[in-house]
Amino acid sequence: MKLSAILALAAAHGVAAAPAKGVEARAQVDGAAPHVDDPKFIGIVMDAHWFWRKVHCAQDLVWNATLAQEALESVSVCTHGLQHDRGGSNLSGVGPSPGNYDAWIEFARNSIHGWHEEERLYPYSQPHYNDAWGHFSQMVWRDSSQIGCALGHCKDSGDGAVQWPGRIYCFYLRAGNNFAGNQFELNVFRPVCAPPSRQEMERRYGY
Repeated sequence: MKLSAILALAAAHGVAAAPAKGVEARAQVDGAAPHVDDPKFIGIVMDAHWFWRKVHCAQDLVWNATLAQEALESVSVCTHGLQHDRGGSNLSGVGPSPGNYDAWIEFARNSIHGWHEEERLYPYSQPHYNDAWGHFSQMVWRDSSQIGCALGHCKDSGDGAVQWPGRIYCFYLRAGNNFAGNQFELNVFRPVCAPPSRQEMERRYGY
């Protein structure tokens, strides 16, 4: 099965997950953006990570509702520009904000798969950190085992308007991009493991 076909399947289907507890309302322009307990949103996050982490020989991630809530609290601050407030995180934005629920889901999917596009810049022969590939290296960091993500819909115009008002923020445990010693060599592998087979895709997605 061609990689492009597998990617299309991986990007197209969400996996239901248990809803988070105690989800608070967030500062947003309207209610179109999926919340952290939305099964389709969770599925998009998990499916994209599952595919690329498998290719890079990394363990599967587990959804962590507490991390998702923490990501929600952070992205709801709506800083003027995109700003990480902790290590072990990935953050992307778009402007203008997606206009409806389906557009938010597509934004989440494209953002996460887009993080892997930084892989072409990664220097496997001299592994180290750089902002140019930091999303990619965190995404496939082998020692990370848990993830929680949230979407933020900040103001597009008027008072309080921000740059890149549509945002996705993901937190990971253990945090990746650890500068110590040879951590990049140990945690960021080349894409040498086989992509998911058709059988694996069918088991995960049911078709």
